[in-house]
Amino acid sequence: MALDKVPLLLVTFASYYVAATAPNPPAAPQEISRYPPGDRLLSSFAPAIWEAVKRLLLLVVFCEIITLVSIHYSASVLSQTILSVLLRAPIHKSASPSVTPVFILSLFLLVWGGYMRWASYRALGRLYTYEVSIRDHHKLVTTGPYSVIRHPGYIGSAVASTGILLCAFGPGSWMLECGWLDLLWAKIFAALVIAFKVFCHFQFIRRTSAEDKMMRAQFGAQWDEWAKNVPYKLVPGIF
Repeated sequence: MALDKVPLLLVTFASYYVAATAPNPPAAPQEISRYPPGDRLLSSFAPAIWEAVKRLLLLVVFCEIITLVSIHYSASVLSQTILSVLLRAPIHKSASPSVTPVFILSLFLLVWGGYMRWASYRALGRLYTYEVSIRDHHKLVTTGPYSVIRHPGYIGSAVASTGILLCAFGPGSWMLECGWLDLLWAKIFAALVIAFKVFCHFQFIRRTSAEDKMMRAQFGAQWDEWAKNVPYKLVPGIF
């Protein structure tokens, strides 16, 4: 049934929203770190693009939900009107997004990544910002996911981003099954979104070293002890 996927899509929607939404307002200018210099470029334009990409990907998931509900109630005039917009005609009139192994994988990645982001937000509280910063009355947090790896928020974001890309553009998705990815502009849109996500997460990996240096300079022996107990930045036993 078309509706079987809807609850799972609602979970993906909520998980990605949590993973991609800043838990706190931006840090004040005096709190923002100047390490590394190249990060200033990222910090100047990336947040606005990140927010726009988040909203567009959530819109894609929302369109899939509306499509599935309309297919289920296809006898109604309203549903037919909606489907005339959301399905490409005529070749894709019988198309329907479905639950595929790739979608199940994307759901798992989104839930796990969203949880890692939420756990990181919760552990750091007001200290968690998207900017590299030392906040007023900053303290070194070593509990929760920070007792396992030093940068859990970044790995959570990478995992959730992989999940939403598979959900939005992979087999069984609205964009693919309803024909939108046949269009050049949609292919360009998907390519740009994927490229931006890859760029951001490579920058996040680079940030880990800058943040470690900044926190070590701020907390000294306390940070050294934590790094000794938690030697891995992103993946336990690997990196």
